[in-house]
Amino acid sequence: MKSILDEIISNKLHEVSEKKKKRNFLDVIKNPKVGDISVIAEIKLASPAEGKLAEKKDIIKRAIKYEKSSCDAISLVVDKKYFNGDLEYIKRVKNIVALPILAKDFVIDPYQIYEMKSYGADAILLIAKIIPSDKLVLLVNLAKKLNIEPVVEVQNKRELDRAIHTDTKLIAVNARNLTTFVIDIDNACKISKLVPKNFISLGFSGVSNRCDAKRYKEAGARGILVGTSLMKTKNINGLIRELKNL
Repeated sequence: MKSILDEIISNKLHEVSEKKKKRNFLDVIKNPKVGDISVIAEIKLASPAEGKLAEKKDIIKRAIKYEKSSCDAISLVVDKKYFNGDLEYIKRVKNIVALPILAKDFVIDPYQIYEMKSYGADAILLIAKIIPSDKLVLLVNLAKKLNIEPVVEVQNKRELDRAIHTDTKLIAVNARNLTTFVIDIDNACKISKLVPKNFISLGFSGVSNRCDAKRYKEAGARGILVGTSLMKTKNINGLIRELKNL
């Protein structure tokens, strides 16, 4: 006959097992639910370039709409000061939807990765521009050790060369210049074409219609991240279907 302690331990083993499960971000990029490209739908409440985009109370409603509209993953911008984000949003969204969550922040220290892991992030963004090469390797390895998918973001060939010398599988080419905030999809597509075939390329920023998505796709991107356009549209489902060519 099981004791109360045996039951507690059995239940605890189940709880820990469930918490350790990762929603596979890499798989949804490789295999979109529908359409010809994966869509990572972003929730960002504000940005230095656009100002305020939404209220905190809208987060859950928006996450549900994204999932119902057949996006493949959700990106959450968690920086507090400049984007009105919060790590707590990761937990809140994961409790509501079944999609993998990409946590976006300006990661500069291993502590942040442990934090994101504790809140349930399935993938994290590592921006090559702000991380020295040796630390980029270290952070990618730490993320993989913690069973989080690292996505390395680049803007130019020099940063791409650094990214391919890490163990990441996903390289995101950002069309937005993080210094000037100017968007240049042509340049992003040029860099995307240089991503070696043993990596999976993603297109970040500047996507507002099917034409933009198609440009990234033709440059080799398997998925796109869409932020501002989805935050501003009144027809989330229509825009995601358009981007996926449905």
